[in-house]
This record gives sequence, structure tokens and C-alpha cells, in this order.
Amino acid sequence: MGSRQRQSRRRLSLVCRTWNSIISQYPLFWTEVGLHRTAKEFREVLRRNKAGPLDVSWTPSKPLKPVGEVTEKLMELISPESQRWRSLTLKGSLTDRVQNQLIQVPNPRLININICDLRNASGTLFNFPLTPEGHSLRNVVLGCVALDWDCSRLKGLRSLRVQGLRENQPTLLQLHKMISSSPELEVLVLATWHWEFPGSADAPPTLDAITLQFLNTLVLDCIDPNVVGGISSFMVAPNCRNLKIDWARGNVVQDQYAASRLADLLRSPSKGASALFLTYNHIYGEILLGEEEDGEDRDLLDIREATSKLAKRRGLYFDISFVNPVEGSIPQSWNDLLWTLMEDVLQPALSDLNIPIQFQLQDPPEDESEELAPDILFGLDFITGLKLFRSPEIIATIDYLASPQTRPGEGGHSRPRAWPCPHLENITVLWDEGDCKDVRDALDRLRSNRAECLIEGKTDGPGGSQLGDLRPRPIKEIIIQNFSGYEIHTWSEEGWISFELDHAVETDGDSSSAEGSE
Repeated sequence: MGSRQRQSRRRLSLVCRTWNSIISQYPLFWTEVGLHRTAKEFREVLRRNKAGPLDVSWTPSKPLKPVGEVTEKLMELISPESQRWRSLTLKGSLTDRVQNQLIQVPNPRLININICDLRNASGTLFNFPLTPEGHSLRNVVLGCVALDWDCSRLKGLRSLRVQGLRENQPTLLQLHKMISSSPELEVLVLATWHWEFPGSADAPPTLDAITLQFLNTLVLDCIDPNVVGGISSFMVAPNCRNLKIDWARGNVVQDQYAASRLADLLRSPSKGASALFLTYNHIYGEILLGEEEDGEDRDLLDIREATSKLAKRRGLYFDISFVNPVEGSIPQSWNDLLWTLMEDVLQPALSDLNIPIQFQLQDPPEDESEELAPDILFGLDFITGLKLFRSPEIIATIDYLASPQTRPGEGGHSRPRAWPCPHLENITVLWDEGDCKDVRDALDRLRSNRAECLIEGKTDGPGGSQLGDLRPRPIKEIIIQNFSGYEIHTWSEEGWISFELDHAVETDGDSSSAEGSE
């Protein structure tokens, strides 16, 4: 802001002498006080702005650069004017001398706080003192810095970003109070807090829903799972474009109300995606929804990034784990929570999208008693693509998709038979178990059965049992890839084609045809 203000002064002062005279005397053209500027520039701003608001800033290019002796002296010069501070931006490593200056002075007119004390990333946390009586805060950005979270000035917020807290973290009730009193909140980022893993994630208290029409960015990343569950259960953000929820636990879907709120949160940012990838890893009891096929989150958080720039981003990343982090095991009730997530959260959030949605099944269970398919595949009506990683259960999974199945229902009651994943059009199989003939045979049965159902318009299953009205789409593309990547088999309407290294051989539509390379 200071650089832009100086540039604006220079350009406007060149218009004419009258403009130059007005600009030199108008205090609002002289609000920026840069602690990295020379003492002469510093005093000139104070001379031309004797009673107006001041925007104090220190933003070194290197985030770990400590405050120097010159900056400390300038801080002492500006401290007596603290009652005029409108904005305070300090991004670096604050010394004890600077912290003491901030503790000793009042700040009743301060509305914008941006303090990133990176020196304290592993040291003693700095608690910034807010004067109890004063203007309501508008923008708060804190990195390794805490506040009095009960302060009455924490209302009417436009942005709230709190990262790197090891202690003195706001409670769920304090956050609810701040958010409910800030109807025009646009950016909410809570990230990288330290907490002790509980034995289980408790069900958050039921709090009144809060509708934030202007919220465009919501990030809950590596913070207390109970806070994540609580915020996602009371937050309503119909226009959110950038959503990241990482390290969520099963309590975010602990009841129908919470599941409905979470579905609403996911719906808005998913509409802006060109494609989505849903990954399930059975070993870690983890489900991940995002826009990257490898499941990675490309949007790394930088506390020094301008809030205005962050607010322009769009994206979706949702990661939930059902594993008990203390015992390293999946609770007995995880099947119920998983089904709730699929049917009451993901299904309503994604079913109306007209984009490719690929489901990736990693490390399915080897124990048949766990019945993965009914719990997972029948909750995925919305997926258009399926990617199966090497596993002895791949053929069983393909066969499950090749015929109508009985859908699990509430209270142990079964629903009418229906096709699982009826919108499925593309399948990719990563296979590393030798000859893939059995896999190709299973895939041929899958596409043949679905095509026959579509052509004949069958609405009944074996024995005349009635099926659901939704018939499956035909399979358009199949890829079988050796895990090392040296051998690939693809199927399309032209039939099977096998690739080995850089060579390709066409085979007829029968999967039992001979394969080889030229």
C-alpha cells in the first residue's frame, strides 16, 4: 500500500501546481509509515499528517529477517502516535524490544492487524494486546501471534487468518461468537495449530447456523478436529469459491444436520471445477476430494500472502480420516459414518455436476467380511470414472459393478436392486499380477452387461426382481496399465489395443484374442 501511495502522490502532483499544493497538505495522502524507510522519509510523513490515521508497516523481503536497530528506533518514534494507528503490518521476526513497545501503547483506532512473528514459530508465543475499548477490527492476520479472543472489538470482521498457534487458541464458542458478529466476513483461514490428539473426536456442541453470503475463502487446515467439526456444522457459505478442509475426522458427519451443512459447503466450490477426483484409501481410513489426480494439495498456505490475493483463488480440497490417531485403527462405527459421508454429503453435493468425477480405490480390504463394495460403490451414483490400484480384490470389484445389486438401507432394511455407479463411463486398472487376461475378461463382462441393459431397456433383474429406474451408462473407455508403465491395454468402440513400450498391436473385441507386440 505504501509504495502505491507514494506512486499516486507523485503522479497526481505532476498534474498542476494546485494539485501539488493540495496533495502536500492533505493528510490522507500521507498515512503510510514504513519502518524500513529512512528517518527523513519517516519524519516527513509525520510532519504532513499530524492528526490523521497512520498505517505502520514493516515487510522485509526475507521472512526470517529480524528487526534491526534502526527499525527499533523508528518503532519508538511512532509509538507515541499509537492512538492514530489504523493499520499495523509487521512481517518478520520481532525482537523483545519491539514486542515491549507494542505492549505498552494503546491502539483504540486500529482496525487492520497483520503480524507474522516467524521468530516465534518454535519459541514463546506473542500475545498482541488490544485496547479493550476502540474501533471494531476489520482485517486480522496473525502468524504465531495470539489475541484476547474474548475482546469486544473482534466483530464486523472482513477477514480472519490465524496460523501457527501452539497455545492460546480460540475455542469453538469464541469462534462462533466472532463469526456470527461478522456477517460480511469474506476470508476465514485457521491453519497449523498444535493440539493433542484425543482418543476420539467428540461430537461438537450444537450451535446456531451462521449464513455468510460474502465468504469466498474457507480454510481449516491441520487444526483441532473438534473445531473443524464444529465450524463445518454451523457454517453456511453459499458463495464460497475456495474451500480447504484438511485433517477432518468422522465427527463432521456425526448427525444428519452436520452432514447437510457439510454438503452445502462442498457444493459451491465444486461447481467451479473442471474435473474432480475422489480417492479412498482403506489402510488409512481416508477419503480425499480435490481437483488433483494424485490427491496432492498444490495450494500451500503462506501467511505473508496478501489477503486480497488469497480471496481471488478458487479450488476444492477435502480430506477426512476415520482412523483413531492414537490407536492407529478404524473405529467399529466407521462403516456407518462412511455411508453417511457418501450418501448424505458427497451424493447431494456432487450429483448435479456436469463434469468428470473419478473415483480412485486404493488398498481395498483383503478381509471379505468388511464388505467394501456395498459401503463404498453404492454411494457413488455421481462418479463417471473409476481407477483401481493393484489388489487381489480388483476382479471382485469389477464383477460387483457388472450386475444390479441390493442397496443397503437404514435399519438393516434393503432397498430395491439397482446398478451401482450408474454414470460410470471410464475405467482404469493398475495391474501388476502377471497375466491380465482375467482382468480383461471381467471388464468385458462389465461392459457387455451394461450395454445389454441399456439396449434392451431392462428394468428387472434375474428372477424378475425389479430394479431402480436409473439404468447404467455404457462403458466408453477402459485402460489396463502395468504398474511399471511398460504395458498398456486399452478398449474403446474399436476394440482392444495393446501397447508394449513404443509398439502397439490391435486385437479383436474378444478379450481371449492373442496379444503380443510387433
